[in-house]
Amino acid sequence: MKIHVEVEITPEEMRRLVGLPDAQPLWDAVYKRIAEGDSEMIQQVAKTAFTEGMKTIDLSARVLKSLSGLASNRKSTDKQASEEDSSSDKEESQKTTPRKANATRRSASSKPKT
Repeated sequence: MKIHVEVEITPEEMRRLVGLPDAQPLWDAVYKRIAEGDSEMIQQVAKTAFTEGMKTIDLSARVLKSLSGLASNRKSTDKQASEEDSSSDKEESQKTTPRKANATRRSASSKPKT
């Protein structure tokens, strides 16, 4: 079953619908203090943004590192599997080669001696 619903509402109406708080008065106060040149406020906001940004970068780096580790483990596992396959193919070919040689010997020895 597939249901398609279209709703035309403003972001403000969506915020209220979801139940999020109204942060506009907070941002108005921040903008007012920045406009007045409150350097301490600007420094604090910049420090917080920088710190949180670095945390995000650190988290992203750790995720990428773990993903690359998974990829390299998968490559080594695939490489080992292909080596095992090729070694089993070699073993099979070595097993079949003596049989062919034996079959050739039998047919050569089974010829009547003249």
